[in-house]
Amino acid sequence: MITAPSSTGRIAALLAAALAVLSATPATASRPDLFIALAQPITPPRGFAVMCETRPNLCSNQPWTGETEITDDLRLLDQVNRTVNRHVRQESDLRAYGRAEVWTPSGRGRRAVGDCEDIALEKRLELIKAGFPPDNLFLAVGYARRIGLHVVLVARTGSGDLVLDSRAAGIRMWRDVPYSWIGAQSGQDPARWFGIQRSS
Repeated sequence: MITAPSSTGRIAALLAAALAVLSATPATASRPDLFIALAQPITPPRGFAVMCETRPNLCSNQPWTGETEITDDLRLLDQVNRTVNRHVRQESDLRAYGRAEVWTPSGRGRRAVGDCEDIALEKRLELIKAGFPPDNLFLAVGYARRIGLHVVLVARTGSGDLVLDSRAAGIRMWRDVPYSWIGAQSGQDPARWFGIQRSS
């Protein structure tokens, strides 16, 4: 697992550089590729569906009393991504729980373990607790030949959709990660999943 660099100054410099690049991006209307475009409805992942039956609060944005607005709180996103990645030991469901397709937030205590989806769920919970609008957070599934199917958390910001990945220390634009996108949940209705439109 990739851990955060030891130098606080280096982290701040990298984050400032990323913020400068993202802030310099043209307006959304002229850059539709900044955001994931959902397509047809698809069946949610099996483990996700089971989680929703047993823990429906994890498949809902309720209760949310704050305003839903696009934000550019990149420091918060970066901090949560790095902290959870650093404190959770990434293991397969079989090793962590003794069975496959278990979706549950990993936590981040001394013995926190979890698969990619568990880490993504933990990041979502921590961002919501920190005040990030839940409507602007959603899980997405990608595929890479070397690792197979992989779940990440995506945050919708004014600069575009940013990926918080358990396999990378830094946050990245959704178009810049090495995955072929399979599907994503709706930010407004987390129980629903959709395919992702392919760019032309």
